[in-house]
Amino acid sequence: MLFLILSIFLNAYLGIAFVIFKRFHIDLFQAIVFNYLTCVITGSLVLGQFPIHATTLTEPWFKWAILMGALFISVFNLIAFSSIKAGVTITQTANKLSLVIPFIFSWIYFQETVGLLKIGGILMAMLAVVLVSFRKHNNDSSKWQIKDLGLPFILFISSGIIDTLTAFVQQSYLQTDDQSNAYLISGFLVAAVLGSLVLLVQYLQGNRQFHFKHLLAGVVLGIPNYFSIYCLVKALQWPGMSSSAVIPINNIGVLFVVSLVGIFIFKEKLIPMNYWGLLISLMAILLIILGD
Repeated sequence: MLFLILSIFLNAYLGIAFVIFKRFHIDLFQAIVFNYLTCVITGSLVLGQFPIHATTLTEPWFKWAILMGALFISVFNLIAFSSIKAGVTITQTANKLSLVIPFIFSWIYFQETVGLLKIGGILMAMLAVVLVSFRKHNNDSSKWQIKDLGLPFILFISSGIIDTLTAFVQQSYLQTDDQSNAYLISGFLVAAVLGSLVLLVQYLQGNRQFHFKHLLAGVVLGIPNYFSIYCLVKALQWPGMSSSAVIPINNIGVLFVVSLVGIFIFKEKLIPMNYWGLLISLMAILLIILGD
């Protein structure tokens, strides 16, 4: 349970960091790339060595690490692009509603027990996401059209695949801490390489300019980012709770913590619907725990 709580707070920190970065005019793409490089270094220090060798390529989980790395860099940038094209509100909603995908996967593939309490908790969690994400006087939310839903739908599927892949690989291949670290570092390295190649081309073309503050932002982002996923993997290894409960609780918990920070730190003005969403999110977490 401790690892799940740490994962929630670390993931919430990442969302808050992006808000702060925008205030300091941080180039998010550069920060994201440097973040993945930092994740590789952090993971290697935690493990005590760089775990990727020639034999790593033959590990049964390595092909999934490649897919995970490609998804990491793609989804981060998809979130940014979707926020511009479709709006922040619907993008955030699509990202968090993806919790239903790993839930259904764990139910069907791993044949985890799913009772009425847990199903009720998942439905309440989805309702809570919509209520918390809704903003009055927000042009993004008042002009949703069918043509605007393409990117959020892709984000919904992609985010769900990342969470599902995390649960699948952990339960199928990762038996030790060394394996978990090696898998995570491999995924982060793939994301770092792909992002660095794109960034290098943009530097050469003059489309982006390097600045130390972007590198520093990547470091500030990367260290907690590594531990957020490490803690999630450790939470999935805990025998006291199934993956169909861990990932939904993690997602809705992150939304709850970020909302509280928005209220008390950034002084966001919420409407009654948002507060109802926060209350329902707590009830959803309780139902999922009781139903697990």
